[in-house]
Amino acid sequence: MIGGLFDGIPLWVVLAGTVLAFLAIAEAGYRLGARERARAGGTPLDDLGITLGGLLGLLGLLLAFTFGMAGERFDRRRAVVVEEANAIGTAWLRTDLVPEPARTAARDALREYTQERLDAAEVGTRTRMAEAIARSERIQTRLWETAAAAAALSPSAPVALYVSAVNEVIDMHGRRVAAGARNPIPPAIFGTLYAVTLLVLAAVGYSRGLVGDRSAVATVILSLVLAVVLALILDLDRPSEGYLRVGQHAMRDVRTMMGDAPAPPVPPRP
Repeated sequence: MIGGLFDGIPLWVVLAGTVLAFLAIAEAGYRLGARERARAGGTPLDDLGITLGGLLGLLGLLLAFTFGMAGERFDRRRAVVVEEANAIGTAWLRTDLVPEPARTAARDALREYTQERLDAAEVGTRTRMAEAIARSERIQTRLWETAAAAAALSPSAPVALYVSAVNEVIDMHGRRVAAGARNPIPPAIFGTLYAVTLLVLAAVGYSRGLVGDRSAVATVILSLVLAVVLALILDLDRPSEGYLRVGQHAMRDVRTMMGDAPAPPVPPRP
């Protein structure tokens, strides 16, 4: 599993810590600016002007770039859920082409695999996600063994279609894991955005210190808005945590289509 910046830290902790850090750096900048103003005899000095405007423009570009990157990854994770559901549904339909007893074994494995994929999407930490992925891969081994047994029992074109469908299910697992657990926003990019945001808030505080205008309400609002946006980007980048989760409706529909496994026949009483 590949983690991004602040990996393993709850989102609300990151948000609270970010707000406090932003307020602290803005206050530090203000005090530094106020000290410069005091050295000049208390006369208001010129603010940063063009420099501050340039920093705010750079921050806006970085926010747009990083937000777009996180949104693109979120959309990709949503698309692969539908693709995987279609692959599993196709494999399920093609079990009709497999002779018994391989057909029953294949359907049982597909039911279990689909339920495991649903459970993997509901976990709350990367550790539990890794465990769920490992269980899915163990069931994949059963799926492939069942497909190989069916091909050995009946080496025909219809069975080959089922084997191809199982292969696609296994491939889709790899694509979904790559899109979710192994493709976060590079920490260097998010770290740069975070550092630039701190620099901008320090510059804002310094500029206000130079002119003697603390504007506490405006500083709190700016810090809160920037912290929320950064937390939203993190939320979009976390497939198994946070509040923005990819819907599993397609997978649930496939699981519903499969129904429950038939109960074993009751032996007749002597």
